[in-house]
Amino acid sequence: MRKLILVLWPSFLTALLATTCFFSVFDPYELALHGKQLFRDELSAYSVFFLLAWFFGGLNGLILLQLNKPARDINGFDTPPVDPDAYLRD
Repeated sequence: MRKLILVLWPSFLTALLATTCFFSVFDPYELALHGKQLFRDELSAYSVFFLLAWFFGGLNGLILLQLNKPARDINGFDTPPVDPDAYLRD
């Protein structure tokens, strides 16, 4: 549960910031794809963009957690200790 909170809360805040910045520059009624208007009202444009931003922020956080795993969790065992003086004794 802790890892889920560590992923979802920052991605939620990032989605808020991204939505605010994006729609302070672009008007939702002017968003078009192949000449057709994407959204009929502002609320749907805000909601879709926010949920997409939250999804990609959460995906980014999950990838970060996956890459941050210790070697023991990935390999299933601890690496053996290395004695740096062993090479000098031979």
